[in-house]
Amino acid sequence: MIKSQTTDDFGIWSTIGVEKSIGKKWEINGELEFRGRENMNEVGRWAIKIGGDYKIIKNIKLGVAYQFQYFNDLEYTDFQPRHRLIGSMQGKQKWKRFTFSLRERVQGTYKDDSDRIKSSGKIDTYKMDPEWTWKNRLKVSYDIPKCKFTPSASIETFYQLNNPDGNEFDALRYTLSLAYKIDKKNKLNLSGIYDHEMNVKEPTDKYIMELGYVYSF
Repeated sequence: MIKSQTTDDFGIWSTIGVEKSIGKKWEINGELEFRGRENMNEVGRWAIKIGGDYKIIKNIKLGVAYQFQYFNDLEYTDFQPRHRLIGSMQGKQKWKRFTFSLRERVQGTYKDDSDRIKSSGKIDTYKMDPEWTWKNRLKVSYDIPKCKFTPSASIETFYQLNNPDGNEFDALRYTLSLAYKIDKKNKLNLSGIYDHEMNVKEPTDKYIMELGYVYSF
């Protein structure tokens, strides 16, 4: 286990999403994303994602997605393209006014290290490239009677799948959210996120405010 002094960071994330239902089982979706970091003094990344979900039974769906990232590698002041492949399974269950959902996700991120040139002239390659991660999220939301606001809370774990030094959990993420349904097609979401890194050389605790908008049709 790696132990090191933890630093704090604040960032603002924002997303714009679109969802399209096709019949009763299929859905296609897309998302634009911006992430700020270093107390909003630096761009973390820009990203665009496209994907689709298929409902295999009433409360369980499978999903696949591709995401292109323009990532800011602060160590080398390098904006680099990254490609991420995502596969997921999600189930949900209602109990009274509560909805519980569990999402399992595996993602592989392919990185570009061509501009990470050390003083020796060699490329400083990433230890994991592609980097494979298993993400597990448990979420509970509450339906307030006759109200357009829906509060929710979630906890998510991040587990390495191909670390040559041994796989470990490397992050925990806690999220409190409040969704506002404008109408049948438009929804806003405001979240507060605490992201705690673990078992890394220079861990950072991130405090994040996330603003999201989704258009569904």
